[in-house]
Amino acid sequence: MNGYGLRLFLGFAGLVLVMLVVSAAVFFSLFGGYRDNIDRSELRTAGNALSVEIVRELRRAEVLNREQLVTIIREQAEHAELIVILTDGAGRVLTGFEPAQGLKDDNVGLTYTAVVQKAGLTEWLDTKLYIGEDWRLTLVRVLVPPANPGRPDGGILMAVTFGDPHRFGSLDELIRRLIVSGLAGLAAAVVIAMLLSRQLLRPLEALTAVVRRFGPDRYDMRAAETGPAQVRELAAVFNAMADRVADNERAMRGFIADVSHELRTPLTSIRGFVEALRDGTVTDPQRQASSLEVVHEETRRMLRMIEQLLDLSRLEAGQYRLQLSRIELDELFGYGEAMFGGRAEEQGIALRFEPAADAPVIEADYDRLVQVLSNLLDNALRHTVSGSITVSARGLEEGLEIRVADTGEGIAPDDLNRLFDRFWQPASRTGPGAGLGLAISREIVRAHGGRVAAESSLGVGTTIIVWLPSTPPSSASRAE
Repeated sequence: MNGYGLRLFLGFAGLVLVMLVVSAAVFFSLFGGYRDNIDRSELRTAGNALSVEIVRELRRAEVLNREQLVTIIREQAEHAELIVILTDGAGRVLTGFEPAQGLKDDNVGLTYTAVVQKAGLTEWLDTKLYIGEDWRLTLVRVLVPPANPGRPDGGILMAVTFGDPHRFGSLDELIRRLIVSGLAGLAAAVVIAMLLSRQLLRPLEALTAVVRRFGPDRYDMRAAETGPAQVRELAAVFNAMADRVADNERAMRGFIADVSHELRTPLTSIRGFVEALRDGTVTDPQRQASSLEVVHEETRRMLRMIEQLLDLSRLEAGQYRLQLSRIELDELFGYGEAMFGGRAEEQGIALRFEPAADAPVIEADYDRLVQVLSNLLDNALRHTVSGSITVSARGLEEGLEIRVADTGEGIAPDDLNRLFDRFWQPASRTGPGAGLGLAISREIVRAHGGRVAAESSLGVGTTIIVWLPSTPPSSASRAE
């Protein structure tokens, strides 16, 4: 176990240890005071009973010497399992009290005056005395006031504590038991922490193994979405990323294959004509001029294709920044009519522009919209033999919808979802083109925050639908 697993295990164990320490500290704090209160209460009850008995015996005796007093007190103390210490008003232990052996300096450290000031003549004063090797809870009170108030040391003080030192060892025993139980609990917590950390780490380790193996020729690797919710979410995100990477890899390989295929044809043609010119196979000046014209046109076609590819790559990568301006439909449609009206007339196709009266004014990149409209009209003219092409516009969903509808050959339903793929063209293609115009148009529309779709029926025609929002994207810049 290392790395994240070790930190997870130590975190679990540390948390349990902190909880045990805090719980023990709070318990001992509360229980210690509670136990002291119980001891003081028991000691006060026993001391009161003993003091009453001692005073009764003192009053009962007509003549009572010190030996008799010591004997009475010792008998009563042994019966109550107490240690009773009698002192004079200055706190000095009176002679004859063997139970007081070990009392520090044979003095309780309290005077008659101090006891009276703190507890009065009839109440007990809480204190502690060092007896033997232990500090013990002790109660001190005035037993007999001095006969002469001027000499307070003539009075008698009584100090009472338990005779059995183990009465005060119950907390120590409890502490030992709690320590043992705490260590047992900590050991159990460590085992549970190990099991939990292993349970959490197992799906992470499996995900790590999949990530390590994911790469070239292993783009099919996917992680099992098991374990805690966060790990399942991480595995799902990785799988989604892996799907995108695999799709991009397939697209890149397809792109390279498509580019190679599209460039091979003009390059082969150019190579053939150039070799013929170089070897002197073509000697006729007219054929030489014709060959050079073919080489020239094929070269221009390759350059257009490369420019389109670069344009498409910049759009897909989001590296092109739109230059926004107010778009007037009359101006946009006027450009389309000027550029393609003559060509449509030559082909015998009716080209109509029908902007709706309520069509909204939007902000967009004019040059890019011209490019989209040109691509759509060029595509429609190339695939329409007769009939008409209608360009219409209307307001829809807080935006502008532009439709380019033709009465051409149409597209099969199975091919419709590939219409905007780069390099794809229907089998019935006519005229030049690399199949990049619609792909570029889609990316331009997406860059504006819009969408593009197609509707088509074989033998009926095709309609390209472009929707552009009224609100321009935040990444665009406004043209001055």
